[in-house]
This record gives sequence, structure tokens and C-alpha cells, in this order.
Amino acid sequence: MVDQDTKVALRRHPLLVRLDTEQLARVTAAGEVEQYQSDEVIVSEGSLGDAMFLVLAGRAAIIKEGAGPRALAELAAGEFFGEMSLVDAAVRSASVVAVSEGCRVFRLPNTALRALAEEDPRAMNAVLVAIVRVLSDRLRHMNETIAAVASLSDWLAGAII
Repeated sequence: MVDQDTKVALRRHPLLVRLDTEQLARVTAAGEVEQYQSDEVIVSEGSLGDAMFLVLAGRAAIIKEGAGPRALAELAAGEFFGEMSLVDAAVRSASVVAVSEGCRVFRLPNTALRALAEEDPRAMNAVLVAIVRVLSDRLRHMNETIAAVASLSDWLAGAII
């Protein structure tokens, strides 16, 4: 059973804010709240992506392994991760680690989202539109970052020559 604070957090979450009471109840019943302490791994890079997560409280970092672990982004309440698993059955491309005490996430299995799509296509459409809006913002930000890195690279190349 989901407590009242969690219901309020889910009602206010940007991905679910357009759902009516019945649709939200269906989503709430399909998922589960998980709580993590600082430095606890929520999902591991290379593991099977079978759910997406809505951050309800606290903060979590997206960590990519390479020459060493590198934080790519930090997520707070109202944000989400794991959405790539909705369309791609590949393994997770990064880890997500709690960076605050009491990091609460709502785990929404892909099977529940597929069931929502079959039972209530309008509700699923509202969720997908919200996801696409956030992904568009993320892509726009990444494009700006890439352009800045390219400019810096060009400047450094000119300074060296």
C-alpha cells in the first residue's frame, strides 16, 4: 500500500500530472516505492533494464564507468531515469546511485507500462508525451554542451599550433 505522502508526490510528478485519479491509481498500484541511503546503488550499468524510476525525494547520480566512475548528471525529485528500457531491451548504459539519505524512487516495471498502454492508451500517451518533452530538453542541453566542447577543442588546437 502506498502512503499518503507518496500519493501526493506521484500526483505532482511531471510524468503523471496529466493523469486522472483512476489512471493514477492504476499506475500507483502497478509500481512500488524503494528507499535508498547515500551511496547505495539503485541500478547497475550492464544490468537488464526492466523498469523506469521516478525520483520522489532526495537525489541520485547517473554514473558511467570508464577510466573511472564519472557522474554524468544528478537527479532530484520530479525527475526520472530508466526510460530507455521502455523502447530498448538492452542492458542499462549507466548506474544510478543515491547521493542523499532517504532517496525515494517509484519503480514502475515495463510490464505495468505495457499493460497501461493496452488498458488506457490515452493515459499512456500522456506519460509518453511528458517523457518526450523531458528527453527533448535533455537533448537540447547535450547539443549545447557538445557545441561548447567543440569550440573549446578548436580554441585549444589553435593555441597549440
